[in-house]
Amino acid sequence: MRQAERRAKTREALLLSAAGCFAEHGYDGSSLDAISATAGLSKGAIYAHFETKLDLYLAVMTGVLGEAAERNQRVSVALTEGNSAAEAGLAYFSGPGLQQHVALVTGLWQMATREALVRIALDGFRSHRVAEFSGAAISVGGRPADALELALTLGKLIDADTLYGRLEIGNVLRAG
Repeated sequence: MRQAERRAKTREALLLSAAGCFAEHGYDGSSLDAISATAGLSKGAIYAHFETKLDLYLAVMTGVLGEAAERNQRVSVALTEGNSAAEAGLAYFSGPGLQQHVALVTGLWQMATREALVRIALDGFRSHRVAEFSGAAISVGGRPADALELALTLGKLIDADTLYGRLEIGNVLRAG
């Protein structure tokens, strides 16, 4: 195996381990020692790839926001297929890895309250989501003002259902 391949495998192992630790324990409850141990690597391996714990967290969150964007695409497709906003919103919660995704997204919101880089990433994601959902609604004949309102409301419902899922207290879009 080439050096670049080994380096990529190590980075991926660190990201997977960190995602699991951040999902289970949050940012503050996750130590670099625990992350490296879970990955079966030394703490030095983390510093070979990331300057700080925050840099590692940001890399994990980039992946989480990428996954969220894929989930949003499913919502947009459901909207263009004529589903109601509530039915389309359910598409966000389909697919594997939902429990970890919900944990990481709620942690992301918490970190956004104190880390500017996280807040910027989250704000960019939310803006893109509104544009995507609005575009889907317009593509099936929605008026721009109505499409914007639908996009904003649907985004808030998804966010609320994500929080409810994390707190295990019920939900908005899903019965239960």
